[in-house]
Amino acid sequence: MTTERITIDSVVEYTVEAETVRFDCRIAAPETVTQRTVPVELTISGPRTFRFELQANPEVATDSDYPELDTGALSGPSDFEVTEREGKLTVDTGALTIAVGLDAWSFVVSDAHTGETVFEEQRSDPDVFGRQRVEPLGFTQTEINHNPRKVTQTGTAFELSPDEKIYGAGEQFVEFDRRGRELELWHEEPLGTETERAYKNIPFYLSTNGYGLLLDTTARVRYDFGKTSVASGTMSVSDDEFAFVFFYGPDFRDIIERYTAVTGRPDRPPKWSFGTWMSRLGYESREELEAVAERLRAESIPSDVLHLDPFWMRAQKSTDLEWDTEQFPEPEAMISQLREDDFRLSLWEHPHVPVGTEAFEEGVREGYFVTDGTGTPYVMDHTCQGDYRGALVDFTDADAVEWWKDKHRRLLEQGVSVFKTDYGEYVPEDAVFENGKTGKAMHNLYPYLYNEAVYEVVGEVNGSDEALVWGRAAWTGSQAFPMHWGGDPQTSWNGMSAALRGGLSASLSGIAFWSHDIGGFRGTPSTAVYTRWAQFGLLSSNARCHGTTPREPWAFGDDAVDTFREYARLRYRLIPYVYTYAEIAARTGLPVVRPLVLEYQDDPTVHRLDTQYLLGADLLVAPVFTDSGTRSVYLPEGEWRDYWTGERYAGEQTVDVDVSLEEMPIFVRAGSVVPQREPTQSIQAGTPECLELEATLADGEASGRVYDVDADELVHVGVEDAGGVLSVEIGSVSAARTTVTVRDVEPEEVVVDGASHTAVDSDPDSGEWTGDGASVTIVV
Repeated sequence: MTTERITIDSVVEYTVEAETVRFDCRIAAPETVTQRTVPVELTISGPRTFRFELQANPEVATDSDYPELDTGALSGPSDFEVTEREGKLTVDTGALTIAVGLDAWSFVVSDAHTGETVFEEQRSDPDVFGRQRVEPLGFTQTEINHNPRKVTQTGTAFELSPDEKIYGAGEQFVEFDRRGRELELWHEEPLGTETERAYKNIPFYLSTNGYGLLLDTTARVRYDFGKTSVASGTMSVSDDEFAFVFFYGPDFRDIIERYTAVTGRPDRPPKWSFGTWMSRLGYESREELEAVAERLRAESIPSDVLHLDPFWMRAQKSTDLEWDTEQFPEPEAMISQLREDDFRLSLWEHPHVPVGTEAFEEGVREGYFVTDGTGTPYVMDHTCQGDYRGALVDFTDADAVEWWKDKHRRLLEQGVSVFKTDYGEYVPEDAVFENGKTGKAMHNLYPYLYNEAVYEVVGEVNGSDEALVWGRAAWTGSQAFPMHWGGDPQTSWNGMSAALRGGLSASLSGIAFWSHDIGGFRGTPSTAVYTRWAQFGLLSSNARCHGTTPREPWAFGDDAVDTFREYARLRYRLIPYVYTYAEIAARTGLPVVRPLVLEYQDDPTVHRLDTQYLLGADLLVAPVFTDSGTRSVYLPEGEWRDYWTGERYAGEQTVDVDVSLEEMPIFVRAGSVVPQREPTQSIQAGTPECLELEATLADGEASGRVYDVDADELVHVGVEDAGGVLSVEIGSVSAARTTVTVRDVEPEEVVVDGASHTAVDSDPDSGEWTGDGASVTIVV
């Protein structure tokens, strides 16, 4: 099979209309290629964002249907100016300078203020024989049937700076820094979390050069981030259109805010979803499920959600979304009783309907399934849970979507709260959809449409503020349908560390709410692995125990129960803090779980740090990957307080912490205010009746925010200790009682919102404060 590479050679002419520059480009190609010109378009969307597009077949160019990109969401006009000089066209946006070579094509993006190069197309990277290692902007044609050629790939190469780091591309389980890696973005069942295969492939990456780049495609994507040549990166798309959206920061937080403004932000999930989820593969009867609920309450282990994996449906009927009423009799009454005990119910599903069910027959009759190109449903073996044959629901067919939603409506009306939307990675490349597209364009997009349909119906029945899924696979924009979990890790230290690495990668790819299987998935973890994983998992943005064997803490002994309970109670104590960051995520797109590089981008020490993380911006969590010993923890700039001992440490150093199996290092950023509450057995709706704000001063000051659920406001809290006066600014919060605790101060006077409070020896009431030499407690 003959292939031909065609590259962009020069610009024949260009036009400028509004804030779009269109280049008509000459190609460099073998003699066997028809000589023609191809268009390249550059569209500016504000001073720091632009879209680049090459069309190899412009006569049949089509707009992308999904996911819809909202570049209009980016505020702020650019200082758009185009100038031509000495064979180069320069586009100035006010923040960026984009230089395009006209006589000989080149493409360079620079910071308009510093002049530093941010991104540059690689036009030449030769080996010692002069052979080029990478291919610049252009496309590949492949011969078919001995003569015709079709475009099979488009792409470009770009220069890599010597110290440049690359992050993102979805939930990748390999090294946190992608530099030196090849990645193929094509959803696969990874069968674990220890390889390059991934559930959540998202064609967006971040560079420490200060930019983010989103490939606007649903086709197969290939990245080479410096494996073929350390001097060059490449990116290609198996399509005849190569388009990307470029986001310049240089701050990563700003990039993610604008990236999610374009691709979609999640609504804040319901508050109960931030409680502990208990699950396994699986509870096989109503009796077993209710026994777990009863034991959780008897052990005083906070929990809010119980999950049923496939066994809630009849044998060989997954997924027809019909109850097995022999194993789960009177499901509506069961759900009602669980709700009375403050438990929500989650149900498992996948988008595959097994043969031999009424649902399958109806889907065939009505044409609700993806077809195989002959007009008949694409039936595959080992498609359905239990290795049965089945067909895939076609989510481009509006009638099929409504049919699938109707099946969920009945369950939601019975009281079900959420669905675990498993799978979504199985679409064959030759499958045909109702919209006329094949799996070539739909394979990566399929989980987006699947989760969108289920998320929508949960909101339609339970209310928009209750919309939720527990999804596995994802593509661009999937963050708009929270939440996501990390698939099926090994029950090992490597599985645990890979889960964290994947979560940090997802966080830099737009996924704001993320969880993982506490204890790992396949088999039984050791008590040490389970205990350590529980500590880490209960301080993730969302927390769920799950695996093929029991994951309830009592399966691992009394000590495991005690440790699990302690960290579950800590999670519930921190719910006001976690929920505040959930609201921040909904407003900004910034993730709840954050790699340190997101907050401390200029610190080279954190550039490859993937074994600790930030929960929000103020709590540093260092999971332990051994049963006991010494845990080395890097503390970035500033000052940090050990959550357990209160000891303070200067930042920009590594500290060694001795840890028993019951202990995991947690540090609080000095200068922060962390909202908390007394832990309960289940999540309480609304603003806590008794809200606690814990301030750790840095240079006499601290500040933070707390989400007032009842008022739907992010309330600013400020604390200052100066001249013997401790001043607190908090404004109005809906809590009946708000307590502010300030550590390491001994003030002479306390003033709250301009009003002086009265000092008392102990047990302060509203308008009073007390101190013990180590801290001050104020009741607002």
